[in-house]
Order: sequence, then C-alpha cells, then structure tokens
Amino acid sequence: MPKVVDHVLYRKQLLTQCLDLFAHYGYSGLTMRQIAEELHVSTGTLYHYFSTKEELFQLLVEDVTQQIVFEAASMVQHYATLEERLWALCRFLEQHEDSFQKQFLIMLNYYQHRDVYGSSAGSLLKQGGERYRQLIQDLIGLHDPQLCFLLQCQIHGLFTLRMMNGKHLPFLEQLDLIVDMIMEALHKRSVTTEGSVA
Repeated sequence: MPKVVDHVLYRKQLLTQCLDLFAHYGYSGLTMRQIAEELHVSTGTLYHYFSTKEELFQLLVEDVTQQIVFEAASMVQHYATLEERLWALCRFLEQHEDSFQKQFLIMLNYYQHRDVYGSSAGSLLKQGGERYRQLIQDLIGLHDPQLCFLLQCQIHGLFTLRMMNGKHLPFLEQLDLIVDMIMEALHKRSVTTEGSVA
C-alpha cells in the first residue's frame, strides 16, 4: 500500500526547517539546490512545493509570523490585567528567543541585500512587524502607539545584545525592567491626564 503524504503538513515541515537555513546562510547565500540538499530532499520535491526561492521565502515569513502570533495570543489571552499579559508575553519571548533571533538575522540580511530578495520581501517583513505590533496593541492591551513602539524597540534591543554579547544576563530579569518601565510610563501618563482634566 503506498504511503499517504499529508502535503500541507509536509510543506509546513519543510518551511520550519528553512528558518534555520535562511538565518544561517542568508537569502543570497542559498540556491534551491542547496536548500534541497540541506533538507535531504530532491530538488524536484522542493520545486513541487515551492515554485521559486522567492515563493519559499515569502511563505516562510508568513508561516513563522502567523505561528508566533497564534501561539503568543493563546498564551496571553487568559490574563486579566495589562501587567499580567505583559508578563505572559515575556515568558513567551523567553521560550522562543532562538526563533526571534533567527527572524532578526533574516531581517538584517534582507536590509543588506534588498536587491536579491525579490519585490515583495520588504512588504512581507513589514507586515510581519505590523502583526507583532497589533499583538502588543490589541491582545496585550497596550494601546499607546509610542509605548508599543518603545516596547518593540526594547525587546529587539535585548535580543540583539544577547545575540552579540552572549546570554549571560538572565532574560526574564531584563524583561522585568522593561515591564516596570512600561507600567511606570503608563502610570505617569494617567496621572498627567487626570491632572489636566481636573
């Protein structure tokens, strides 16, 4: 009896493995033949699921972003207060640090070699960033655009510094400071608003 292949699941598995490849080699450092070799599949199999490297990359960005937003949403939505949801997000970031660092490396590579990525890569990466912002704003409940941007900057900065300097600082301790900073800024803004209303 022939083996039944779940093509959707298999395609997703191939995409998941490609995250490591693009983070390590960069877009310009890979051909479809090299990707197939690294994934231990034939080039014919790879082309069956992805017609071009550009399509593979686009689907990878969409899939990774969608998966992370879905998992983060399911983790934080059960908490009532903003501070609890921020902490749930922090725990999620700690658990997925390696994946976020790989995404960051892919973004850096894109900005270095924009000319070889294809016309839609920039908008895809921008859409991914927008989905993360929406997650923070809508699901976490941090509706202040400036504080959303500040939180994203702090998280990206922490990932970058830990990538460059090693992971010797406890991740959650650093995120604790970021949560305190956001909560303090919100408190100051509410006090200022109440004072101006009075």
